[in-house]
Amino acid sequence: MASVPPGDEAAGIEGYIFQLTRSLARLDCQVYVIDVKAGTLAKKLRQESSAIFHKVWTLSLPHRYKSPFLQHFINYLLTMFQILFFAVVSSFTLNHLIHKDKIDIIHTHNREMAIAAVIVNKLNGKPARVIYTPQCALGLTKLKWHKRLINFAEIPALRWSDHVIALTPSVKKWLVSEFKISPDKITPISVGTALDEIEEFLSSKAIASHQSNIILCSGVISARKNQLSAVKTALEVVKKHPEVKFVFTGPISEAQYHNNIQKYISENNLSQWVEFKGMVPKEELYKLYSDAILFLFPSTVEVQPTVLMEALAFGLPVISSTIRPIADVVNEGEGSSILVDPYDVTGMAEAINSLLDDSSLRQSMSEHARELGMSFSYEGIAKQTLDLYNELIRNKKILQ
Repeated sequence: MASVPPGDEAAGIEGYIFQLTRSLARLDCQVYVIDVKAGTLAKKLRQESSAIFHKVWTLSLPHRYKSPFLQHFINYLLTMFQILFFAVVSSFTLNHLIHKDKIDIIHTHNREMAIAAVIVNKLNGKPARVIYTPQCALGLTKLKWHKRLINFAEIPALRWSDHVIALTPSVKKWLVSEFKISPDKITPISVGTALDEIEEFLSSKAIASHQSNIILCSGVISARKNQLSAVKTALEVVKKHPEVKFVFTGPISEAQYHNNIQKYISENNLSQWVEFKGMVPKEELYKLYSDAILFLFPSTVEVQPTVLMEALAFGLPVISSTIRPIADVVNEGEGSSILVDPYDVTGMAEAINSLLDDSSLRQSMSEHARELGMSFSYEGIAKQTLDLYNELIRNKKILQ
């Protein structure tokens, strides 16, 4: 199998690729990964994986322009150029691998690379099956013309690939509805959670305590993650529970949005109750998961809510938004979470207060969260993925 991720991201997609390829290797798969030169954390992850990495050179271009509109426009063009350059350079490596070894599956994780993989595979007589896993579902909404123009490569990537993996059932429904892809061509397989790392951490602590007054909110700082609504919720909650503290972790993706949040904190004298820690080491994040009293996740756009799944694995009661990909993971019926409209500040505050007021409810939700979180193992995800690989290989042989 050749797996082609979209670039050097230490967390997120890079982590997903590492965990999936490591688990597939444990199932006796020979895995090749084509990727760019790694950063420090990504190098460490690669060293722990038995996959064979083929590093390709990519461009590092500046993203500095004064005008906000010009900055966004030029950044988009530069990003597209980088991605296309990576796809072209990777195509040569993929072509070499196809000639050198027997490749049965080419699994890609961005649309430009999916198109390149289809072309390389066709030029070599289609020896492999090409799978594409979209990592961005564009809000799962009806795409307007300009969104379709910007994401022009999505349609050929979806239609030309032999099969598509959707990270949630909601993403599958959206792909069928928005791009008219046959449901038979799409298989939902979720992202997993690094349960072995979580279990190792918890074993050193004996058990997650959840005895602090921390309300944890984790994710990249951006409008789609909706931290401003969480901070507005804090203003309501601390009136009744001044003992709590809202802690936010994650890198700043949108500086202006972060500035707006800081302005709101300052104007409402919330600094003693709200803390933004930025990007934290995994060990510190795990400690926060372990100590926090509940997990707040008001995101408005998700494909696969990894941090939510991690919080569940630590047994954190969850208050989250009602968007479909989150509802694919949790629902109020299974007892781990309370789902609220992400812009309903009053509703979120009431949900938080209800949990802070009722320790038995928190305990019950914590037990259900832990049980649900433990079901998201990468071993299980890898088995589902390998079963799909084998089915596609068998079908190809039958057609021949």
